[in-house]
Amino acid sequence: MHEDYSRVSVTDVLKEQGEALGMTVLTGEAGLGRYIDHPRVEKPSLAFAGYLEKLNDYRLQVVGKSELGYLATRPEAERKKAVDAVFDLRLAAVVITYGMHVPDIVLEAAKRTDTPLISTPLDSQTFMTNMMLYLSRRLAPRTFQHGVYMDIFGLGVLLTGGSGIGKSEIALELVSRGHRLIADDMVELSRVGTDVLVGRSPEALKYHMEIRGIGILNIRDLFGAAAITDAKRVGLVLEIVHWDDMSEQIRLLGEDASIVLHDVKIPKALLPVRPGRSLAVLVEVAARNQLLKQRGIESGKAFMLELENRIQQGQG
Repeated sequence: MHEDYSRVSVTDVLKEQGEALGMTVLTGEAGLGRYIDHPRVEKPSLAFAGYLEKLNDYRLQVVGKSELGYLATRPEAERKKAVDAVFDLRLAAVVITYGMHVPDIVLEAAKRTDTPLISTPLDSQTFMTNMMLYLSRRLAPRTFQHGVYMDIFGLGVLLTGGSGIGKSEIALELVSRGHRLIADDMVELSRVGTDVLVGRSPEALKYHMEIRGIGILNIRDLFGAAAITDAKRVGLVLEIVHWDDMSEQIRLLGEDASIVLHDVKIPKALLPVRPGRSLAVLVEVAARNQLLKQRGIESGKAFMLELENRIQQGQG
């Protein structure tokens, strides 16, 4: 498992959100390779008044009616000085909302500093809300984990285990039973909250699965769009192990086992492999059991409690 530094270029933001948010580049194309590394979007209101200390050059800046309205009230020399001071910070990008007319001094400052100046017809609040939602997901801390990731009964189940143990074959049988593939071989995990881990497939591997002896399969083409999904919160890790490696002690102590992935604690169970076992069915049962636990129903604990009660009644 390895981690990946989270940042996104202005070029990628435009590619992924430009059409949806009506973003048009006015000038500063030479700076489109600049990076954004924080999901919070800023409004440089105080910066235009001369307070530059809190302005972050790696965040997207949004200029709306209040900012341009304030600049319009200042004398020309003061206005130019304020705008130049802001753009001299080499900001990642500046977005003008409401499709407003952009003053020449702003256009010139952006062009001089190669700062991408972008226009959108959206109002400031709508643009900022949508952009921050996008950036929060896009810039979430990420890590990559070998395994197969499935949506089983609505639960995100990560199958792990040694190479060649049969994870993809189990996943293929699960798909044929109506469950959905998210990722095969490599899973991208994003921590989007303190205890929330979301798994998805790297773009290059999306919808594909490799089966030894057959080759690489496109699951969407073979089984249809209902057989795949893009992302899911991780709810359970199932480690596939050889039967001989599954000791009696591990079997008895594994009821409340867990694993920490990317600083998030996830429930974990071991699934031993041996000839004649229907592993897809066992994965389904493990998923159903975890869903029951999420509802506060502990099957194993309930059984042991009932057994203990029977013993006590017998002794009485």
